[in-house]
Amino acid sequence: MNDRQQLLQRAEYPHVLADLVDRLEYRSREGWRVSLAGVDRGQGSEGLTLIVLRVGPDGYNPERTLRVNHYFPVPPAAYDERSWRRWLFDRLGDVETHERMENFLLHDSPSSEHITRPYAPSHGPGNDPYMVRELGTAEDQETSYLGVRNEGSQA
Repeated sequence: MNDRQQLLQRAEYPHVLADLVDRLEYRSREGWRVSLAGVDRGQGSEGLTLIVLRVGPDGYNPERTLRVNHYFPVPPAAYDERSWRRWLFDRLGDVETHERMENFLLHDSPSSEHITRPYAPSHGPGNDPYMVRELGTAEDQETSYLGVRNEGSQA
């Protein structure tokens, strides 16, 4: 066995999914595009991918318009049309959730310039940028289910 193992999965090409993508109209008037392609997604991951091109204001600099590709590995599955349709719908929901996390801003007070993004997506390598995460305080992390605080450790 070598140091670098690879995962290999095989399935028939998902023609049903490809047909759904070809027929899909989702925010196309805003410039969004949805496609399938075999691509290198980085970090040693490549293969058939659903690509959702999102076009719209930058959540961190709204005066700027961004064109961002969201990549979703296509599962090696023999789904029927209803199942592929739901999978496709859920991936579009993932993109919308990501945008919602970036655009959910709270001011310290109504007139404050300082904002926080409690659900800002984790964009870094190894992170799922569609997972909704909420950062807690150190006290939240150090308090056991019994309400006892164990400083310096996670309960």
